[in-house]
Amino acid sequence: MYKKILVPMDGSAHSTRALEHAVKLAKTVGSEKITILHINNLRFTEQYYFVDISKLIDEENEAILKPAIEFLTESNVPHETHIFQGEPATIITDYAKEHDYSIIVMGSAGKGALKATLLGSVSRKVAQEAHCPVLIIK
Repeated sequence: MYKKILVPMDGSAHSTRALEHAVKLAKTVGSEKITILHINNLRFTEQYYFVDISKLIDEENEAILKPAIEFLTESNVPHETHIFQGEPATIITDYAKEHDYSIIVMGSAGKGALKATLLGSVSRKVAQEAHCPVLIIK
């Protein structure tokens, strides 16, 4: 049913809960793998005031992905991770379609109603644009 599960991770509690739910789903339906996508939408490549921004971004990526990878390994679920830069909703939906994912399991951003109305949210955009089902975890 859900052979391949895509889980966008941003380091929030919502995305951690989404990963936990995705693991339960994968074990229940016998999924082939879970793929974690982490997307940076910052595009700093230069040093500013003697701070290596790319190094800070790499450290943030590791801080977000390391616990997720450990959890998946301990859960004995086949997995892979990918890091991208750019607009999160577009990358998530494009990746899911290009690689034929069965479902996207993602956390709700937890924005207030006013911010979500004015700015939109990644989960809302993904739910509207994805080719496959999207399960949003609060």
